[in-house]
Amino acid sequence: MFSLSRRKAGWIAAVAVAVFGFAAAVWVNAADPPDGFDRLTARADRAQFLDRTGLPLNASYQSYWNVRDAMRLYEFPPKLVEMFIRAEDRNFYAHGGVDWRARVAAAWQNLRAGGVVRGASSLTEQVARMITPRPRTLFSKIVEGVDAARLERRFSKNDILEFYLNQVPYAANRRGVKQAALYYFSKTPDRLSARETAALIVLVRAPSAFDLYRSPDKINRLIDLRLRDFFDAGILNESEYRAAMAEKITLSAPELTVEAPRFLAYLRSAGLPSGAAVETTLDARLQKKVAEMTRQRLRDLKRRNVGNAAVLVVDRATGDVLVWAVESAGNAGAINAVLTPRQPASAQKPLLYALALTKGMTAATKINDAPFSRAVGRGVHHFKNYSRTHYGAVTLRRALGNSLNIPALKTVEFVGVDAYFDFLRSLGFSHFEKDAAHYREGLALGNAEVTLFELTRAYLMLANAGVLKPLRAYKGQEVEPDRRVLPETAATLIGDILSDPLARQPEFGADSVLNFPVQTAVKTGTSTGYRDAWAMGYDNGFVAGVWMGNLDYEPMTDVTGAVGPALLLRSIFTELNKIEEPRPLYLSPRLVRREADGGTEYFDPDVVETYAGDPAAPAIATPENGVELAVDPRVPAEHQAYPFTVSGLSDGDRARWFVDEKQVAETDRATFFWRPEKGCHTVRAQIVFANGGTADLPARRLTVK
Repeated sequence: MFSLSRRKAGWIAAVAVAVFGFAAAVWVNAADPPDGFDRLTARADRAQFLDRTGLPLNASYQSYWNVRDAMRLYEFPPKLVEMFIRAEDRNFYAHGGVDWRARVAAAWQNLRAGGVVRGASSLTEQVARMITPRPRTLFSKIVEGVDAARLERRFSKNDILEFYLNQVPYAANRRGVKQAALYYFSKTPDRLSARETAALIVLVRAPSAFDLYRSPDKINRLIDLRLRDFFDAGILNESEYRAAMAEKITLSAPELTVEAPRFLAYLRSAGLPSGAAVETTLDARLQKKVAEMTRQRLRDLKRRNVGNAAVLVVDRATGDVLVWAVESAGNAGAINAVLTPRQPASAQKPLLYALALTKGMTAATKINDAPFSRAVGRGVHHFKNYSRTHYGAVTLRRALGNSLNIPALKTVEFVGVDAYFDFLRSLGFSHFEKDAAHYREGLALGNAEVTLFELTRAYLMLANAGVLKPLRAYKGQEVEPDRRVLPETAATLIGDILSDPLARQPEFGADSVLNFPVQTAVKTGTSTGYRDAWAMGYDNGFVAGVWMGNLDYEPMTDVTGAVGPALLLRSIFTELNKIEEPRPLYLSPRLVRREADGGTEYFDPDVVETYAGDPAAPAIATPENGVELAVDPRVPAEHQAYPFTVSGLSDGDRARWFVDEKQVAETDRATFFWRPEKGCHTVRAQIVFANGGTADLPARRLTVK
């Protein structure tokens, strides 16, 4: 009874196969190949990206298709191709997409075993399954057979075989024989031994279950069976077979796996031609090292809510991009932080002072670091230094070294906001959304967004003595010619100031993290609300920039440029100093050193100092014209006051204050505290000089609500 039932079942299975075969033939001849099969001939981006020494750059293994390591069929070793065909579809060149003879034999074998012990999918059916994944059901099997036949109508056998060898899935998201060979053996397919090739063939059968790194002994028996079959088929001769059986597989993970997806995305956006190897400027070893240091720094700062970081390292002499690292404590998605506009804050100040050195300031110019305010809209903004300390008259060297805000604001007033804005635009700062009138004096404090790419290029200009160079990402890249934008005296003097530990000592201390072992120009920046932290630097060989923050603009917890990215920048330059012998920064020989204010300073003999400091003549500092004030109803009126202040008041002088043409005070002090009264008012001051003379200062208007 049992044997009769088995024969009957076999007969039914054979009839079913024949019926399905007939239906499939009708479908194949009636339908056009679906559009999804275009993926087979669209060879995607076949460009291979190499680092500056020829090492491959691995963008990511998360994409579904292998678009980087694809090979032509003729590039695979013939014996490897024979072994794959023998193992996966020995009748590949004889059938039309489905090996019906193997299908019937598999069906009968599965019936006899009472379960699925053989699949009998042809190579073409496997390709169809890769292109359109489906659940493993009987109906899916029929559809795959139909799709396979349609594939064979449109594409040649060699096209299908090439696609299979390039896209067959392996563990760890690797696809294709080349990626698998590199992942397990650090070899290209042409260097694989017979046993290593057999191992890759066995792994194809169950990529999720078989992984040489997890259980190499688990598949050795299966490899031996495959080798015996290849010997019986004449693919391996006796000596090759014996050598393969005696060989012990040695796994060798890739020595250098470099993740630079944002850099490669930037390259692809440049419209590079496909089909050829692209020799980039990236240094794979340095990229991997800096990326790991960046990830470690993010781990250290996790409790301070620092989620993202970007690093750009450039060769000073050539402008070649050596490192393009974008790291995240979480999921940064596809955002390229190197190209994302952010507020540079004080990291942009060296450019302002460099321009000032060409307009009539010197490194010894005295700038008054005193309280400073300006009308903003209908209110008043009181500018402060980071430490909320004022140092009085300071030299330009100390103003820049200590990153003082008040002197920077007075410097941009001297240079001119429009002139500074145009200068930044000439350096390639292209992300300003408004004109100079919108940013006003705040431009001196970096309130206009720039990218790390743009800011690093500007620092490269300083490092190259005032010559603006383009940043190069790959060899043969067409770039604009170098052009001088600053005299070398001004540019190199900025480098001397930024590398001077004594110049920054009052704000940063004697043992600052910015005091590098080798002479290095360093500047930090921190935007309002701790949303951006920067550290920029250059020595004689390299320029590097680091940005930290959160790409969703969430503030960090008290992370400044000196606290966050500066330590990473220091570590990066420690690594860079191993590449070539560090040398002192270039200082223009045209600079003359002479006595200045009890010390010595460098001067450009062709620049005449024209900055006269703060105006000596008295002027109303507050109230600002047009300002609006609000009375606080929660505070008694007698406890509320607003300061009227006049600048330039000398000893013996007095100030008379008038509100709505009524004198309200006369004082020998610069500030008088006025009790606000609701309404629109006119405020003016009259200066009574010690010699008896008087001067009426222009009136201001203010509104109290």
